[in-house]
Amino acid sequence: MFQERYRKMNEEIAPAGELLAATAAKMHSAQKNRPARRMRRTIAIAAAAALVIGCGTPALAANVPGVYETLYLLSPATAQFFMPVNEVSESSGVKMEVVSAYVRGDTAGVYLTMQDLTGERFNGSLDLYDSYSLHYPARTGQMSGCSLVAYDDETKTATFLIEITNMDGEVFGGSKYTFSVRQLLTGQREQTDVAILDGLDEVPLDPPTEQQYVNGASTPDATVDIPDTYDFLKPQAALWQSEDSVFSLSALGYRGGKLHALYATTGRLAHDNHGWFQLTAPDGTEVSPAMTLMYQTDGDDTQYSEYIYDVSYLDLPACKLTGSLYTADTMIEGDWRVTFRLPHGA
Repeated sequence: MFQERYRKMNEEIAPAGELLAATAAKMHSAQKNRPARRMRRTIAIAAAAALVIGCGTPALAANVPGVYETLYLLSPATAQFFMPVNEVSESSGVKMEVVSAYVRGDTAGVYLTMQDLTGERFNGSLDLYDSYSLHYPARTGQMSGCSLVAYDDETKTATFLIEITNMDGEVFGGSKYTFSVRQLLTGQREQTDVAILDGLDEVPLDPPTEQQYVNGASTPDATVDIPDTYDFLKPQAALWQSEDSVFSLSALGYRGGKLHALYATTGRLAHDNHGWFQLTAPDGTEVSPAMTLMYQTDGDDTQYSEYIYDVSYLDLPACKLTGSLYTADTMIEGDWRVTFRLPHGA
C-alpha cells in the first residue's frame, strides 16, 4: 500500500532544481563536521553534501528494503531523477551493487550498497575513504560527497549516497559510465571533547623548528597563500598521548605572536585516523586556528599537523586544549567496478 501511495505521489509532483537543492541542504545540515581527509596541492576541495537519491520503481525497493519510506520522509520528487542500474561487482569478499544513478547537467548521483559476504567484517560504521570514482574526463576538476545512510546488520549491507559535480558548470556528456571503488574502512570510532592540556604554562618562546614540505593546509582566509615549505615545530617528547597511542601532542611553542601546537597522527593513510584540536580561551570561548599546516614523514604512516592560534602569550596559563579524535579498525582493499548506460540528462 505504501508503495502504491508513493507511486501516486510521484506522479503528481514535478521535481524542481530548488527542491533538489533544498534536499541537499537538509542532508548537509544533519551531517557532523569533520576535518578534511586530504588536500591536493592544486586546489582544496571540500566534501559536498550527499543528495538523497533512489528510484521510484518496485525493482529498486526489492533490493533496498524501506527505500520508499526513506524517500517519502526526505523528498519523493528527488527520486524521479534516478534510473535503475542494478549492476553488481564482487571483490575481496564484498559485493557492491550500484542500484541506481543519474546524470543531470554538471552533476551525477550514485546510490549503491556494499555487502560483506563473509558476514564478519562490517558493522554500522563504514566509509568509502574517498576511493570512489565515476570515470569521466572532467576538464575542470570535480568535487564530491559520500554518506552512509543505512545499515542492515542482519545482511551486513551498507547503503551509500554519492554526488559528484564537475566544477565550473561543465556538463556530463555521453551515456556510458563506469563507477569504481577501491577501499572500505570499517570499525570507525569517534571521541569528542578529549582533554589534552588544561593550562598552558611555560610554553617556550622561539622553539626549535625544522623545514618540511607542506602536503596539506587549512585556513578560513581564502586569500592566504599556502607555502610549499614551512618551518614546523621540531617534535619533542610527547606532551600528551591518546589512550590508543594514535594521537600525540609533539611540541608547543610561541612565535610570531601566535601559539603553535604540533600534533602527530599514526595510521593516517592506512586507517584514515585524523583529529581536530581546539583551543579554549580563558573566558570559555573557542579559538579557531588561523591556519593548520601538515606534512607526512617518509618511511612510516605518521602525519604531523601544526595548529596556529592567535592568542596572547599572557593568556596561555588559563587556556586549555581539547580534541575530537576519529579512528578506524580495518581497511579492506579491492577492485569494485561496474559499467552502465544512462540516458543523457536523465
